[in-house]
Amino acid sequence: MRNRTGLKYALYILSLWLLFISLFIMSYDKNLFSSAFNYFNDKNAMILLSKITPKNIVFISSFIMIVAGAFIFLYLLFSFRSGWSVACTVSDVKNESHEHLEFLTTYVMPLVFTDVNSKRTMLNLLIMIVAIGMIYVKTNRFYSNPSLALLGFRIFKAKIHDRGTKEYVIICHGEIDENSTVKYIKLDNNTCLVKIT
Repeated sequence: MRNRTGLKYALYILSLWLLFISLFIMSYDKNLFSSAFNYFNDKNAMILLSKITPKNIVFISSFIMIVAGAFIFLYLLFSFRSGWSVACTVSDVKNESHEHLEFLTTYVMPLVFTDVNSKRTMLNLLIMIVAIGMIYVKTNRFYSNPSLALLGFRIFKAKIHDRGTKEYVIICHGEIDENSTVKYIKLDNNTCLVKIT
């Protein structure tokens, strides 16, 4: 099985989509646009650089991460055209979608109210996002993703019957129940992406 660590980090970035949208709104500064307009008129980069504040850096970074999240979502929609298993059945299905809410309330909401006006809090925000991301991937909690919940994905624990029986954490677009027929792609040894057949 391929190592999908990059996909796990991509899912982490997608999970922070709501945070980046919130930071984008909170760090909006019309002076950045007037400075950019003056730069394009005068072609003097010093005008633009002298006017950039920590708030503007958060604004630009949030915009970049929102765009990255959109590309990650499109990648998820269109990249898994092949590589699916044969059709299998599932049993002992348990809904684990509460994981989305736990991630949102534990990690995202405290960061939403960060003051983005000083260099110190901007640096702290960056350190926290990187540290949480590393923990998120190392502990294989990348499936607790509130953005995926908004896009219609659900989390289940179920046994997949395919040349034996093994329990997996399942990420599925839609609802599965006892004896649903599915195809899956393993994301790691205990987690898989499932589509209903």
